[in-house]
Formats: sequence, C-alpha cells, structure tokens
Amino acid sequence: MKRYAFIILIAVLTACKSTPKLQLTITDKSIANGKITLSQFNETILTQNIKDGEGKVAQPLAAPGYYDIAVTDDSKPLSAKRKFTLYLENVDYNVEPQAAGYPTVTTNSKTQQQLSAYYQLENEMAGKLDHTIDSMVKYLDTREVKDMQPKERAALYAKTRDLQQQRREMEPKILTAYLKANPNSQAAAHILAEQYLDEYAQQYADVYSMLTDSAKNTDDGIKVGNKVAVLVKLIPGSVAADIVGQTTDGKPFDKKAIKAKVILVEFWKSGSPVIEQNHAKMANGLILTESDRQKFATISVSIDTDKATWLKNAPKSTDKWIQVSDLKGNESPNVANWKIKAVPTYFLLDDNWRLLQANIALQDVDQAVHDYFNKK
Repeated sequence: MKRYAFIILIAVLTACKSTPKLQLTITDKSIANGKITLSQFNETILTQNIKDGEGKVAQPLAAPGYYDIAVTDDSKPLSAKRKFTLYLENVDYNVEPQAAGYPTVTTNSKTQQQLSAYYQLENEMAGKLDHTIDSMVKYLDTREVKDMQPKERAALYAKTRDLQQQRREMEPKILTAYLKANPNSQAAAHILAEQYLDEYAQQYADVYSMLTDSAKNTDDGIKVGNKVAVLVKLIPGSVAADIVGQTTDGKPFDKKAIKAKVILVEFWKSGSPVIEQNHAKMANGLILTESDRQKFATISVSIDTDKATWLKNAPKSTDKWIQVSDLKGNESPNVANWKIKAVPTYFLLDDNWRLLQANIALQDVDQAVHDYFNKK
C-alpha cells in the first residue's frame, strides 16, 4: 500500500513539475524598487515587485493573449511609467524596457516575435518622426510657449498637428511593409485592430486584404473585417449603405423611387436648434441654380425614437425631400452602417447610390452639386 502511495505521489509531483507556466523576467538596472503590472481589457491581472533592477512572474497563465504591461519606478512619478503590449503564453520571456520605444524581448513565442518585428520596423520607419512629435508636445506644455504671442503659438500648434497627420498617414505604409516581410503574421491582425481605421479606410482595407485567412479569423481579425466592411462604403466612389425605415405615410423606404441625379442624405434628431435652422435653410432653397435643383433630392433620416416627436419636427415630405425613420434611435442599423457619430451629418450620393462626398458641410452642398453637374 505504501508503495502505491509513493508511486501516486511521484506522479502528482511530476505532473506539477510539467505544468506549463509563464516565466516572465523584466530587467531594468535603473530601477531599485518598482512594480510590474499585467492587465488585460482594462482589468489588472497581477502586480509583481521589482527589486534591484529585476522583477519576475512565474505562474501558469490561464489563457494566452495580448497583455498590457506597465513598469513603474517607485522613485519617479506615475507619469514616468513605461507601458507596452506583449503576447504572453506559458513560455519564457526576458524583457528589457528601453528609455524610448518598444522593449527588447527574448522568447520562443512566435506571436511575440512577430509583434517585436513590427515594432522594430515601426521604429526604423517612423522613430525619428515620433521623437520629434514627442519633443514638440512636451514643448507645447512649457511656460515659454504659454507666454508666446497668440499667432506664434497657433503656428506651433498647427505645425505639431501637421506632423501628427504625417505620422497617422505613415501607419498603413508601415503595416504594408511589415506584411510584405512577414506575410504569415498572426500578430498583424491585433496590430491592425489597434489603429484608428476611419481616417485612411481604403489604405487599411488594403492592409486587411493582405492578412492570412487564419489571421482574419482571430477575434481581432473579425473585428477589423467588420469595421472595414462598413468604412469602405463611406469612401467616395463606393456604393453607400442602404437606409432602413418607413416614410411618414408608414411605407417602407425604397431608394429606387427617388428620381434625382444627386441625393443629399441627412441624419438628424429632434430638439437641436442647429438642425431646426438647417431645415429652414433647406426649405428656403438649398440649391440655388434652377437646373441643378431639378436634378436634386434630399433624404432626411431621423434617429428619433418617438413617432409623434419625429412627425411633429420632420419637414413636410415630398418627392424631392423624403422623410425616413425606423424609430430605433442610436440602436438603428442606419447609425452603425453610416458611422454616424453626431447630428446633423450629411452625405452626397449620385443616382447609382455611390458616395460623392461624406460628412459634407451643409453650406458646401450647393457648390459641390453645381461642380458635379458641370463636370458631367
């Protein structure tokens, strides 16, 4: 009996010894005392002390995935903490945070190797620009800038915004170069999901098309795919999303019934003085040239939820100004499919339901319509 118990004990110890676990070592000799914090989805998973330049995490990880790491030095303010993302699984990691940029990571995790390769390329392509922007942002917060003449200060802010614009424009190019060098990267889907896709939708759609099917089927890949599918419909020349809802007489909206060469689609909601003023301008004649006006129509899509409120505030519906609502408010598929973030919002379409211009200002509609017909 004792022999059997001994065998069972050996089996248990062997099983415990062979259980895979995360072995994460973070080394920073400049930190005498500090902390490592692992978090995911804005929830802290664990906190581990750093002592004499080294902190270690050794425990089984419930699930592999992307984790946010924060390294803090107890002798410095919290604003000085260094943050980065690692793909963690139950293998060994040796991490050396850098003063700027992504840390040096040594590991057998292939996904983390892919992630490190991206950040290395990003630093090569945009590191100097990132440093310039960071320096300018810090400079803008100094007393010297605050004491500048308004015109001089405004010029400095404008220059910073221009550099930030250049940096955002570079990101799809960096991802394209990365995927050409790493065509089978799973990490690319996560990197893509972290970007602001709206501003350069077509470029990011092109990047998405470079992902492998495996990467597209990850949680991040599915999220990006769904968003890109909506965004490409808002690119000039693309077929716009459908509009769902009923007209004021209770009939389903049918875009085929619209007889116009250019269509203004308006998204609005009751209770806004700005929208009331805009409706007054539209009622008085938004399009100045008679020949343009004959080939122009408007669809006003309300995101109200109460039918009585909508009907009370909606302009009179005609064959040239059609009123539509599904009374679902912000839960309406119209809001999601047209990426409506504020009202009023306006779009110009042609008679093939293709987008001419997204997020156009109401005061620019007449000129845009006139220019369009002059080019035809």
